[in-house]
Amino acid sequence: MARGHALIVDDSSTARIILARLLERADLSSRGVATAEEGLEKLREETFDLVFLDHLLPGMNGFEALEVIKADPELRHIPVFMYTSQSADRYRQEANTRGAAGVIGKQVNRDQLLRTIEAILTDISAEPDPAIVDSVADEVIEQSYTRRLTGRLATLEVAYEETHDELRHLRQSLAGMEAMHQQSLDKQRRHVKWLGLGSIVGLAGVILFFSMELRDLSMTFESFNGQLAVMQDIVGSLVELVEVDRQ
Repeated sequence: MARGHALIVDDSSTARIILARLLERADLSSRGVATAEEGLEKLREETFDLVFLDHLLPGMNGFEALEVIKADPELRHIPVFMYTSQSADRYRQEANTRGAAGVIGKQVNRDQLLRTIEAILTDISAEPDPAIVDSVADEVIEQSYTRRLTGRLATLEVAYEETHDELRHLRQSLAGMEAMHQQSLDKQRRHVKWLGLGSIVGLAGVILFFSMELRDLSMTFESFNGQLAVMQDIVGSLVELVEVDRQ
């Protein structure tokens, strides 16, 4: 079972995934949301032991959300870390003034972050001592070039994995669309095939019908010719009789 449950409020899915993976190493479960409004709703629905709050968010920003949390008697005891790329001393002082437990940079050193979380989880039910937390947070923020590069590589690794997953889903979608297109083509071919067969059968029927009509017409002409020959014979006989009478 996890030692605690953390809420991550950040509109960057990559940042949420990176921090969630780091928290897993500290045996912490987490839930991520993209806006402060969603975060406040989750805080009232579930029990959280830590909150990591980005500053720049769509809608309500991080400081505004922090003030809402600290003004709520049921939520104010939860340690809130500003999880942001801002690291100026004035920003950190303002965050502490508003009730933040500390400021943690997004390009954070993993081992230092784990030590920071361990310090908080030592007495998770108590309000964290700002002096202790700030000293640990200072250590986290002050990173060397190598540490920053390591963090950026971790970000790129997660971004690559996300891109790979998206490409896999895209390939699956394209394969599904291709299969549907092929089914549609097969259906159209069958339709054209049956249409062509029907046309041939219809044409054969028409030809057969006209053939029968022509045969009947031919038989009619033959019968008419026979009758005409009989009439010619009769007329010839009459003519011969008339000539005999004259003689």
